[in-house]
Formats: sequence, C-alpha cells, structure tokens
Amino acid sequence: DEHPKQDKAALEATWTSARIREATATGSVDEWLSRGIAPGSALPSLAVDPDEDAVNQARQVSASVSNLCLELAPDPRLELGERQDNDWLQELPDPITRLCWGNALFVPDAVAKKHDLSNRDMVELRAGDVRLRVPIWIKPGQAERTLSIWLGHGERAGVDAAPVRSSGAPWLVRGIEITPLDERDDRLVCVQSTTSQEGRPLALSMHLSEWRTEPERLRRHNEDPPSLHPKRLQGSPQWGMVIDLNACTGCSVCVLACQAENNTPSVGPADASLGRAMHWLRIDRYFAGDSAESMAQPMACQHCEKAPCEYVCPVGATTHSPDGLNEMTYNRCVGTRFCSNNCPYKVRRFNWREYAPTPGERRVLLENPNVTVRARGVMEKCTYCVQRIRRAEIDCKLEHRELRDGDVATACEQACPTRAIVFGDISDPRSRVSERRGSSRLYGVLAEEGTRPRTRYLARIKNSPEEDT
Repeated sequence: DEHPKQDKAALEATWTSARIREATATGSVDEWLSRGIAPGSALPSLAVDPDEDAVNQARQVSASVSNLCLELAPDPRLELGERQDNDWLQELPDPITRLCWGNALFVPDAVAKKHDLSNRDMVELRAGDVRLRVPIWIKPGQAERTLSIWLGHGERAGVDAAPVRSSGAPWLVRGIEITPLDERDDRLVCVQSTTSQEGRPLALSMHLSEWRTEPERLRRHNEDPPSLHPKRLQGSPQWGMVIDLNACTGCSVCVLACQAENNTPSVGPADASLGRAMHWLRIDRYFAGDSAESMAQPMACQHCEKAPCEYVCPVGATTHSPDGLNEMTYNRCVGTRFCSNNCPYKVRRFNWREYAPTPGERRVLLENPNVTVRARGVMEKCTYCVQRIRRAEIDCKLEHRELRDGDVATACEQACPTRAIVFGDISDPRSRVSERRGSSRLYGVLAEEGTRPRTRYLARIKNSPEEDT
C-alpha cells in the first residue's frame, strides 16, 4: 500500500534536482508532467466541435419506435466466452445479481412494472431484424430506458447475445423493443433469495457524521451476553479473523481461492438451483431499501466459541480445538445435518453426491494433497485453512522459534486484493487482527445470541447525503 506514495516521493525528488528544474523551467512537478518529461513531447491542444448531424440522428432514433437501448458487456467472469469451460467461474455468483450458470436481460424496475414482468419471465427482444428469447432479471439501480445483457454465454448455459451485436454497434444498440412471453425460465440460478436484511443487524453501516458523534453506537452489537461458564479457551495461539466491510468490494476472488485451496467441488446448475452449492465462503449482497446502494458481506464459518452446531451433533463429529477452531472429523460424520439446521449463519455444506474423483482419475492432479476430499453424506465447512496453520506450526518447531504474526495466512486473506480480510492470533495484542479488533467499528454478526464468533466485522462508514453533495 505504501508503494504509490514512495514512487511519487521519488518522482518529486528527481524533479527538484537542480538539473531537471532548470532544464524544464516549470513551477511544479504536476506542470512538468502535464507538459511532458521530454521537452516538446506534449501533444498540442485540439479544438473539438460536436457532430450536430450525429447528435440529431441519435435523437431521432431514440424518439422513434422505442426509446430503449441495450448495453452489451463481457461477463465479469467468463469475459467473451473464453472461460465457458471453467466450472469454477460458471458457478461463481455475480457480485450484484447473485446469478450463476447463465445470463439474463437486466431491466430497471420501471420497465418491469410497465410490462408487468417479474424475475425469470421470458421476453422476446427485437433489435432490427434480430430476435432473441431471453429471461429477464430486475436489477436495482439500472438506469431507466436501458437494458443490459452479458456476452460470453450460450454454449453450456444461458443465452448467446452475440447476434444482437454489429460492427456499427458492438456495445450499445438503440431502438430495442421487448415483448413479454407467457413463459418462465426456472433454470436461471440465483443463489440468494433475498435482497434485504429485513431489519436485522447483519451487514452494518453508518454515516460518517453519525460515527463521529456516536463512535460507540456499534458496541451493543459486539458485546457477548453474560455467561455463568468461564472461557474455556485460554492458551496461545487463539485464531480469529476480522473482515473490513469498508474495503470489501464483493469481487469474490476469496471464494475462488477458498475453492481451489480446499478441494471444493462444483455441483452444476441443477443442484445449485436447489441451494446445494458447496462454496465454504459466500458473499451476501444486500440492497438498502429500494435504492441502488449495495453492500457485500463475506460469510463463512464464524468458528463460534459457543458453537450451536457442536452440541447437537449425535456422534461428536464437530468439536472445538484448543486454539479456537471449530473442527470437522469427516470419518465420524454420519450426515444427520443437525449441525446445519442449528447453525444461525447457514455456512455448513452437505455432500449430496459423490463429488470425489475415482482412484486413477487424472483430475486427482487438480486436488490440494494437504486437504481431505470429502465423501458423499458428509458435512463440511470453512476450517480457517487448518492445513496452513499446522504447516506453519511444524515449520516453527523445526526452526526452534515461536509463531510470528503473518506466518499463517488463509487462502481468502492471501487472495483478497483490497486487504479486507485479516487473520491471526487474537491472543497477541500486537498482531494485526488484534489491532483491528480494537476498532470502534468492530461488531459480531448475531453476537447477541451468545455464539461468541471468532470472525468479526468492521462496519462500513459512508458519506452522509450532505457530504456527498
């Protein structure tokens, strides 16, 4: 994070040297850069006149037949279709719509109300002589009189929107018409059934002005209820995680990193539509009311100190380790799914099928040899990348030293491009995770239920409306 500052400082130091400054005779480093580093290399200013004929033609097109325009964009995961054969990317939900295994025609709420449409309803899209049958999906924040669809689908799932493109309009097509059809496409997979928090304190946010005047407002969401039982986890290390919702963009890189690290299978569109996706880490996305303001919240096993899943397991397959991990013993699990029913965070996954490859399959070369591949009928969940923890402990023993902050990084923490996830020893007051746990923005999801989650969150702080203006 310090590299850009260091680079700028080095650039300014170079410019302030007498030779450069005298040669350029400019008053500031910004002026030097705007004129060009080499003398006479700056491009001349050009006078730009709008093409009145093109503007008038665009107005005539928008005023005739239809005032809808269609935006064609590469799929954020499959691009233009080059990655359609990658099951990981096909099953990775989109950060905003939460759709996977296919695409849809995204429409604003006004257009949906005008045509009496709901999610998954089929429409016929007409662009000149091209006809396209496609399901619709209502997208909050979509600009009025605009439609959009992803390119790169159609071979394995979804609709191929490429025929709508032309050399004259490769990305934006005007004069679009849609006609509702008396059909629905229930194959369209959305992994999140709600767009609202329904008034529950899950992904918390505050305006900057509120946080400045009431910095302790979030404390009640971080206080564990009193208990008659003493804390049973006293040794060191004690592992925990903090996720900063200010930094999280919902990009889902952590989801793929977790899937690759922990041999998590892809289940296909049929099982994904039934809620059987196996991702240990999911990204919950919430909209604020009817507005387009969205918020992403990574959600995995919280490794609760008082885990509700542990005391309902009849065979003791899920237990607690001395260093604070909620562990799974796969050989002991008989698949009752009591733990999943009793988990308030709904982060446990059940193997409905035999996803493990048969012996001798070349696919074995894809698997991480340090992680057990689970069998059918077994529950699984986030382990805080326990294989990395144990490897770091072994390495420290061989080197005759104690664990240091940063020796262990989970796959999601290592992959996060914005450093929103921090993992470490919460018993070490000097660790990065302990520093984050000291923030007034800290809170625990459903901490008031007495679960004492080891994964905590930093609430999002956003500008007030008057600060935006």
